[in-house]
Amino acid sequence: MKKTFFACLALAIAASVTAAPAATPAAKQSDDPQKAFSFIKNPDGMIQEQARVVFDQARKVLSAHPPSAKPGAERQLALFALDSLLHDTRLDKGPAFTEFMEDLARRVAVALAAKPGVPLRIIRFYNHGFILQTPSVTLAIDIVRGGKRVITGVDEEPFIDLELMRPIVERCDALFVSHPHNDHADLGLARLFLEAGKPVVASPGLWENVSPLIIRPRSADATAPVDFTLALPSLKKPLVVRAYPGHQGKVPNNLYAITTPEGKTILHSGDQTGGGDDLPWLLKIREQLRVDVFLPQCWMARLPLVVEGVAPALVLPGHENEMGHTIDHRESYWQTMRRVQKLSVPVIITAWGEHVDVR
Repeated sequence: MKKTFFACLALAIAASVTAAPAATPAAKQSDDPQKAFSFIKNPDGMIQEQARVVFDQARKVLSAHPPSAKPGAERQLALFALDSLLHDTRLDKGPAFTEFMEDLARRVAVALAAKPGVPLRIIRFYNHGFILQTPSVTLAIDIVRGGKRVITGVDEEPFIDLELMRPIVERCDALFVSHPHNDHADLGLARLFLEAGKPVVASPGLWENVSPLIIRPRSADATAPVDFTLALPSLKKPLVVRAYPGHQGKVPNNLYAITTPEGKTILHSGDQTGGGDDLPWLLKIREQLRVDVFLPQCWMARLPLVVEGVAPALVLPGHENEMGHTIDHRESYWQTMRRVQKLSVPVIITAWGEHVDVR
């Protein structure tokens, strides 16, 4: 009886070892299995491996608890875990963060490979980048690879290799760029669109000497919205777009209101400050357009007031955890949750790589 018991136990242990997940890079470096668990005298290795574990677990929890206007405790805790990782400067540009960002690009490329079965799917990319996907057209707004310090351009090495972005560009029909700051405008990525003969729509003054193919719908001194259309090979009729003459401080910042062929209108804020001389027309957008989805940056000044002026059916904030800033300006998901509590419309907070379907 004892022999049978121990034989079964040995088989069970062997099976569990066979079924164990693939070894992490730290474990592969040695034939000693104990070194997969011990990081004595290797604190940097410990921090990186711990980050891999938490990034992976957060992704699993978010997958099991997808975006919702009423997120449960599990989803909130997973977002807070990402906040903690993305505010730990020891991880900046380390292998764990790099792998996380590269995985983001791969997952988005896979998601774009199939057309959605809904009128509109909004895919969150890094920072304030979004991809609008419909059965007939796919549009990128402010998608960047990251890596540069905001405004100054210091630290040129991007988080995501350009080749990893190529499959995403191939599946998009056009790129919209709201304003010149590096966390919204990626010249390397824009060149991929231009090389493929795909339109790039930009704000006044951005990349003036790069290509005559870049479309700038409004001038820097414009005070009224400009309506224009984009002829795209995938569409029978041109795409209808309105560029509002916004600003981030004194920097021209286009707010794009895009109406898809399926009849959904999406308004992306760029980094519109929210106040100043632009406030009067911001508060009247509801009188001009029926906005289905508003994509504001989470830190917008007077956000509740602007949301009232836009009157969207749904708000999807962005810009959390922009890594080009110091940690005090890497806006956290928990901060966004506090900021949107008093908004009068449904709000869905998304992590990078997630999507929301709009019916």
